[in-house]
Amino acid sequence: MSDEWIKVAAPATTSNIGPGFDTFGLALSEPYDIVEGRKIDSGMIISEITGPGSDIIPIDPKKNSVCIAAAEVLQKSGEDFGIEFRITKGIRPGSGLGSSGASASGGAYLAHLMCGKKLTDNELVLCAARAESVTSGGLHADNVAPSLLGGFTVIRSYDPFDVISIEPPKNLGIVVTLPDIYIETKEARKVIPKEVPLEHLVFHVGNASCLTHGMATGDLDLIKRSIRDLVSEPNRKELVPRLDEAEETALSNGALASFLGGSGPCVMSFYDKSTGDGNVIAEKVKSVYTQAGIGCESWVTVCGKGCRRI
Repeated sequence: MSDEWIKVAAPATTSNIGPGFDTFGLALSEPYDIVEGRKIDSGMIISEITGPGSDIIPIDPKKNSVCIAAAEVLQKSGEDFGIEFRITKGIRPGSGLGSSGASASGGAYLAHLMCGKKLTDNELVLCAARAESVTSGGLHADNVAPSLLGGFTVIRSYDPFDVISIEPPKNLGIVVTLPDIYIETKEARKVIPKEVPLEHLVFHVGNASCLTHGMATGDLDLIKRSIRDLVSEPNRKELVPRLDEAEETALSNGALASFLGGSGPCVMSFYDKSTGDGNVIAEKVKSVYTQAGIGCESWVTVCGKGCRRI
């Protein structure tokens, strides 16, 4: 059994993106988790977890998304060896940036490499999504899909499972604002209604279709017009203080669109890199929280490429 350590980076993501609840996702170039592993005879072992929030992440392999996803890949690939893991968190849990999704993706991708890449993209993403269902309270792949595949991803169907990846516009800039608030995904999912009015369904289908077209064709103005949400964000906004003010501030300082990232509390803002200044947007939105006495960090980034070996 080889004792070579393999190291992969699994990027943060933003999900939902307006009308795409549990459907749309986008990989970010930063931050990212680092997952290291080596083959052992059997079982899953976590020898180390470090980084932001590592003290609340379970080391029990049956409860940790890295191990659950890796075990799914091994089973699907017909392999029976074990893996010892070292995990370095770069994505804070409860941030809305796909922390558990990145961990699941890192575990799945690492195991995928060890097995000789036997799985299709759909199979690999579904393995990671099953791990997310254990840690976040429901099967959803809108974080693990972009973390694994990169770019802008669309879950076409969950049964049968089918995902596509689209290269987003090169001039699409992203500002991330992360207030010092913790939101557990399981709790945030509880506030989403089980049923929505027919007119809301029609509204979301139209905007989701146009947002996908905008991503595929590089039409930033269409993306701007299509990031609309009548279901997820309106029901979650009470969980995030000053969300409306933060979004309005981003828009008034050059953002094309501003929206709640995933289940929150992060606020995502898109801007045109050729005409806008991401640093200005970042500082202005951050000040909304700091002036209210809420700790906050912000950064300017771009779309990411997905899991990679480093």
